[in-house]
Amino acid sequence: MKRLLIGLLAVGLIAAFSMPALALDVKVTGSFFAAGYWESNRELKQDNETAQRYYASRLQVNPVFQVADGLRLVTRFEALERVWGQDPIGSTITASNARNTADEQNISWRRAYLSARILGGTLDVGYMAGGPFGTEFMDYENDVPRIKYTYVYGPWIFLALTEKAFSSSAINPNNGKGVGGGEKSIVNNTADSDYDKYALAAIYKWSGGEVGGLVQRYVLNTGEHAASLNGVKRNYNLWIPYFKANIGPVYAEGEILYLQGKWAEYDNAALGADVDIKNFDWYLKARYNFGPAYVGGMVAIIQGDDPTTTDKYENAPFNPENGYTIFQPTLVLWNDWTSRWTGTNHGVNAQTGLGSLPTNANIYQIFAGFKPLPKLSIDASYSFLKANERPYLVAGNAASRVLDDDYGREFDIKAAYKIYDNLEYMVAFGYLWTGDYFKGSDASNQVGNDWLLMHKLTLNF
Repeated sequence: MKRLLIGLLAVGLIAAFSMPALALDVKVTGSFFAAGYWESNRELKQDNETAQRYYASRLQVNPVFQVADGLRLVTRFEALERVWGQDPIGSTITASNARNTADEQNISWRRAYLSARILGGTLDVGYMAGGPFGTEFMDYENDVPRIKYTYVYGPWIFLALTEKAFSSSAINPNNGKGVGGGEKSIVNNTADSDYDKYALAAIYKWSGGEVGGLVQRYVLNTGEHAASLNGVKRNYNLWIPYFKANIGPVYAEGEILYLQGKWAEYDNAALGADVDIKNFDWYLKARYNFGPAYVGGMVAIIQGDDPTTTDKYENAPFNPENGYTIFQPTLVLWNDWTSRWTGTNHGVNAQTGLGSLPTNANIYQIFAGFKPLPKLSIDASYSFLKANERPYLVAGNAASRVLDDDYGREFDIKAAYKIYDNLEYMVAFGYLWTGDYFKGSDASNQVGNDWLLMHKLTLNF
């Protein structure tokens, strides 16, 4: 009898613990795309006969496990992100965003965090999306380890977060300015390193738009307890106010990014002089809608680093790292996907490539669009592109300074058709009239124009 009671108790406990699992609700969303690219002159050489033609694809799946009312586990994995027929991703192992590893060829888990309703708000803990805020200006998306709390009160949204970018690795930030740049521009070897981010934000929404602001603190300490006293600190603040508004047929949005603080502060003065960071970027976009058409304009000023001020770093230190560039104002010059597949280097003549996220750039753009059919849209833009500062191609060498600030002009046109509600086919063409910036420091260098033709089939589910 005793064994029977123990057996019945065990069965009862198993059933009790199994009931919530049986009630688990799983919702899966995601996307898949396959795209073809034909780029004529990525190196921007004069009379260049070498073109790049390839196909690429990616599967992204987002399983969300509803454990209980107000409690979820949110995940994401990506698979087969690659150029077809190439291994590893891209034409070389140095392709953009460090996403050309064997892991990325098959399945890579990018995201996993719990989301729980607590004290009237939402607590998120784990690896989640980081980077986007406000408008798309200078936004990128990485999957980062965070603890975030969001509270909604009427039209207000408040959030607070802390993020651990890395901890106790044998790495060190660049000593000073002009050697790479970026939030995680790491080159030297020292231990006992920590990089943390803290942020507070508030957003107010109404029926015609929203306005908000964020302040974020970056705290990077490297080797601060090392016996050789070779520690470096990088502590600065980021301020982001923004707005979005609809006024009748007009839509407008704008954003400011302001950074200030210390880019490099040395424990040992023999390693170099301290360097401040001071960066100011702004963006304004407006669109007028009339019937099935629209016209508009955009200005984006992204400060570059003045190479003559060695005690300041003025460049925008944002870096998609292993993530995705969201702000892509042009098809040829700043394209996250072509950079991902074939590397970031646009240009020759010892001129460094520009990367997939615009930095050190003044962008002036006019655009228009039209929907001749409910399922067909056509969009076009014309952009004037300049460097905000002319860099040195060799750090500290004024003779190597780029002679011209003209990136060039670019025309882009895109047509997209909804085959199904969830399936879209897109064809796009971009042409870049290459500017003299890409001659580098020698006016006798010759450059050539570049064009990109692509088509893309995207399934969302």
